[in-house]
Amino acid sequence: MKPDGIRPLRHAIEIRHTTFATPEFIEMLRSYNVAVVCADTVEWPRMMDVTSDFMYCRLHGSEILYASGYTSEALDQWTVRVCAWARGGEPDDAERVVKSCGAKLPARDVFVYFDNDVKVRAPFDARSLAERVDKVLGC
Repeated sequence: MKPDGIRPLRHAIEIRHTTFATPEFIEMLRSYNVAVVCADTVEWPRMMDVTSDFMYCRLHGSEILYASGYTSEALDQWTVRVCAWARGGEPDDAERVVKSCGAKLPARDVFVYFDNDVKVRAPFDARSLAERVDKVLGC
């Protein structure tokens, strides 16, 4: 925190239409250090481009919006992704609009929000992912 008590703000934008999935949009976000939200859903584009010094993922349920839980295999896959981003890199299976990677950093904050709450799956999936990431990163 700065001495005057003012905290810097970080911004993330979640898109919900394919018209945003353009190289121009990704480059604009990179120029302003704004994260594109990696939204895991069947209804909107899933973009994993690194556009800022942090990643923000919203896991809405990959099969049924807001309702489907995540299998053990799917959580393993998200663990690999989260750990790659946290280490400052990118996962091998990143679904990017721009083929070039974002900035390589020594480390990056990664925020994951489970929004698959219709059937009360979010807390269980979040805990399981956190435990898996902790084992890999040694947190």
